[in-house]
Amino acid sequence: MNNTLTRSQRGFTLIELMVVMAIVAILAVFAVPAYQDYTKKATMAEFPTIAAPVKLAVEMCALEKASSTSTFATNCSTSAGHVPSAAINNISVTATNVSGAIQVIAQATSDKGPVKSGEEFILSATYSDQGITWAASCTDAGGNAQSAYCPD
Repeated sequence: MNNTLTRSQRGFTLIELMVVMAIVAILAVFAVPAYQDYTKKATMAEFPTIAAPVKLAVEMCALEKASSTSTFATNCSTSAGHVPSAAINNISVTATNVSGAIQVIAQATSDKGPVKSGEEFILSATYSDQGITWAASCTDAGGNAQSAYCPD
């Protein structure tokens, strides 16, 4: 009788513990990259909000200072003085004349979690008689497209 009592109190074997550890490791292999993607998407979601005041300033400039596509691109950039720049939460935002079109560029100025310094959220403005249409894109620090992390 004492023999069965001691046998039932022995606990887990080494093999059982190793199997559990292997299962946890396999789950971690899939969970960690998915979590990193999620946190990068969440961090990039801040960029449109931070860029919104500069985007609004570009739209106001288009109403007041632009009469054509060329005057829009010339007058409605940060360097022209009609659109302010912004710097919030290690993200700088400027309106830039790029090849005759305005781009509102929100750029990380330092590493911010999974988002590295130099990564950008770009709003490209297209001016027409009907108003301005915006297209969003994202690039990494090397200028490569990052559509998987780009907010709409």
